Amino acid sequence: MRSWTKPRLLLAGGALAVVALLMRVWGLATANELFIDEVTYSRLALSAGRGEWPNLAGQPFYLHPPLTFWLNGGVSRLFGLSPDPTSLVFQLRWVNAVLGVAVVVLAFTLLLRLTRPVIALVGGLVLAADPFVLRNDGRVMLETPAFALVLAGWLCLLVGLDRPGGRARRAYLVAGGLLIGLAILAKDVTLVPGLLPVLLAVLWRRTIQPRTAALVIGTGLLPYAGYLVALAFAGRFGQWWLAKVGGLRRMAGLDQVSGFNSGSSPSLLDALLGQLSRFGTSYVLLGLALPAGLLALLSARGDRRLVGLFASLMGLLGLFSLGFGTLEEQMGYFVVVPGVLALGITFAEPPRWLAKVRPALVAAAALVLVAGLGFGIHARSVTDNGYQQARAWLDSQLPPGSRVGLTTPTAQFALHSGEGRNLRVGTWASVGALHRFRAGYVLTQSRPLSQGYGYASPDLLPWLRAHAKPVFTANGPTGGATVVWQLDPAALTSP
Repeated sequence: MRSWTKPRLLLAGGALAVVALLMRVWGLATANELFIDEVTYSRLALSAGRGEWPNLAGQPFYLHPPLTFWLNGGVSRLFGLSPDPTSLVFQLRWVNAVLGVAVVVLAFTLLLRLTRPVIALVGGLVLAADPFVLRNDGRVMLETPAFALVLAGWLCLLVGLDRPGGRARRAYLVAGGLLIGLAILAKDVTLVPGLLPVLLAVLWRRTIQPRTAALVIGTGLLPYAGYLVALAFAGRFGQWWLAKVGGLRRMAGLDQVSGFNSGSSPSLLDALLGQLSRFGTSYVLLGLALPAGLLALLSARGDRRLVGLFASLMGLLGLFSLGFGTLEEQMGYFVVVPGVLALGITFAEPPRWLAKVRPALVAAAALVLVAGLGFGIHARSVTDNGYQQARAWLDSQLPPGSRVGLTTPTAQFALHSGEGRNLRVGTWASVGALHRFRAGYVLTQSRPLSQGYGYASPDLLPWLRAHAKPVFTANGPTGGATVVWQLDPAALTSP
């Protein structure tokens, strides 16, 4: 469209970045309940910031590669952030918020190359406001930095493929490969959306020439290869191998220790129904990612087929995890983002049978955009920080030496050591344990306990309602009621 001049496109991209940033910093500390992995990753960042190998209580950590921990450790050291892991979580969330904006802008830029400006702008707005993407971008997780690097790599790759042979083309292809390689060093599962599509593109309608694919894949493997060499020289390769085998077994579903397919978790259907009012449009995007990717595979343009491979592989990996593997909520980020790119391609180049109902498709896209904005605004306006409020109350209201029982893994990671406070806390999740350790208080969160995520039996909550006094309560959509109960010693000793 002639009206979309370069200055207007830059203005649209800048406005999109502002919207994306505002949506991510709004409620950053209050709208996302503390997640157990965040505390773990902040502890790893602290160790990296001290110049150590990322470790937990002196034990080296190899389940995930170290790039994100180095990044967050460097930020923590540079800005003098809090040495307390839980407090650090809320400071490091800013890093992912900024990187989340980069994901939105990169997706917009990719869609500009692949489709039309209107489609690119709509796709960017969908990702800017999608509540599921917002929540991931507002937590200290690995998916956002990894995918920002993946999209940057893919942008360089597509620019390079458009150029004629020569140094400039090779430079873009090498840069794209190295960026994807850094993404793998942030989270190694990004090998699937980063390099596997490049390999398969050699076979799928000769979308990429073998020599080009070899250059991209070869450079993409260099960062992780350097990591492995460093491990070998440090005598750590055996430990890394054991951790990777364990991680691969979990990913394949051979060891179900977490996720919706593990016996201790609620069913996926219950989880979906329980959060439908919060993530309804996100579920639509998740469901459409694979069909849109398969349709993009049929495109007459090579760059669109490449993105079709990108989205299809992640959709298939998501289906495998749903049926057999370890399906964890945050992995949906890897499906939604490429799914939006593939949906944009489907709108730009629909098959004949879809082109006949284009007005209906436009109306559906507008509905998803408007509804997504509504869901996103609602997601940022809620108060969902029960653990943070409980910690502040415990620190300020309880007398020194008070003994507090903890009943969930997140509370254990966030509060267990009692760093900087005069409280005695422990994972005492039964009436017998609370009595044995002479606890005066116990902290519970209703939703994880009722769904089997906590250490305590679901029967503990009815007992507390009957025999203890709630002295602090905070309600939120993620955890339900976060309650500090004052215990009656006589009730603890009674049969």
